[in-house]
Amino acid sequence: MEQFKKYLITVEKDLNIVNCESAFLEYIGRERAGNLDQLVPPQDLIQLRNAIFAIDPGKLGLSCFRMRTSNGRLNWIAANIEKSDEMDETVRMELSDIQSLKSDNTLAQFDKMTGLLNKAAITEIAKALTEQYPRKSFYFALMDIDYFKSVNDTFGHMCGDEVIIDVAHIIRDCVGENGVVGRIGGDEFMVVLERVNDRAKVREVLAKLRETVESKYKNFRDCLNITLSIGTALYPEDAGDYDDLFKVTDKMLYRAKMKGRNRYIIYTKEIHGNVLQAEAQTAQVGQHAASEKEKIHLLMDFMDRFLHRTIIPIQLAAEQVLTAYDLDEVYVFFDDLSKCRYGISRTVVDKDNFTIDEKTIGMEFLAGEKFRRLFDENGRAIVNYHNFQKETTEKDEELFNFMEQKYRFMVAYHMKQAKQDGYIVFLNRVGSACRLSESDMNQLAFFGRMVELTSVDR
Repeated sequence: MEQFKKYLITVEKDLNIVNCESAFLEYIGRERAGNLDQLVPPQDLIQLRNAIFAIDPGKLGLSCFRMRTSNGRLNWIAANIEKSDEMDETVRMELSDIQSLKSDNTLAQFDKMTGLLNKAAITEIAKALTEQYPRKSFYFALMDIDYFKSVNDTFGHMCGDEVIIDVAHIIRDCVGENGVVGRIGGDEFMVVLERVNDRAKVREVLAKLRETVESKYKNFRDCLNITLSIGTALYPEDAGDYDDLFKVTDKMLYRAKMKGRNRYIIYTKEIHGNVLQAEAQTAQVGQHAASEKEKIHLLMDFMDRFLHRTIIPIQLAAEQVLTAYDLDEVYVFFDDLSKCRYGISRTVVDKDNFTIDEKTIGMEFLAGEKFRRLFDENGRAIVNYHNFQKETTEKDEELFNFMEQKYRFMVAYHMKQAKQDGYIVFLNRVGSACRLSESDMNQLAFFGRMVELTSVDR
């Protein structure tokens, strides 16, 4: 049987605690209660104040925030809030320490960092809904924070944790009574909109969610714009069970990222086709390679950014291109060819998953005269190792040694009009199933051109 530690307190309008139990004082390790601002972190206090403000006098509401306990830890609290309809404007709260929840010696159902449901709990809810009979329609969504890796890498994990917590609160508040929210890993969230089966309503919820995150983090620290990508599908219309529902929704999340992120995509069979059938048919030729139409959309998005004089974040652009074209490595160099300015490498985990990690590498041969001869009038050089190996003409030995036994082909673009002379290099390793067409190679050069043009003073 589930058990919570619960405490009753009464606070004034300014959140000064005027009445509480002795057990609560013991819980917070104080002789006097004082004000909630001494116990609740500032970012959580804002959420609590907003929740109280939104409750009408004499009505009940719910909020979730962290509170510092006697051992110095921040524990997640779920608060049932009742605002008085009397002149004293007091607020009564029933505080439940959700981290104390235990059920048959299992862990709590809540994520310790955000206070949301954890992966196991929200997955169980979603599965239970798909197994109900008669079946009930509801929307299901997956989302993650765009550019989150850059936040951790640039500002540290403490800042990253704050972003996750704040975004979690935004998602929870925007979803409200329409469903439940869970954190399923890192910067990834799952939403079960069990009370939404109308397309207009789901658009309203998702649009508010996307716009709220975008507004909060617009020009966040050094102009890094933190946003959300969201994929959504409807059960049972779009999938017959939980596993297929997750797959369809995950595909829509992937498409949202491919189309430039900071958007939601709701699965529509007439537009997106039968993604489950397509997945089965294309499993042998590369799970993650984008369709020609998706590649064109990606390049058009880059062009749109260029026309609107928007700098393309190289981290985002490189990851999108690597994924769309099923590449293994992408590197960007400016001036110093002994060390790339930015590099990423793909590692396949299994047939359905891969990781993208940053990697540092040097390519001094790019500046060599023999390699420069390989560039065409459009600044593009293509090296297919098998053809390169058979040539009887004089070779660039440094390039030959670089490619030998590791890389099957390379596409390099020379950025002559950037602020600094630079190169973008695309590589696939020996054994890769990817076969780039001439169109693909032209599109990679076009991508390099867009980065080059957004890197110059205009």
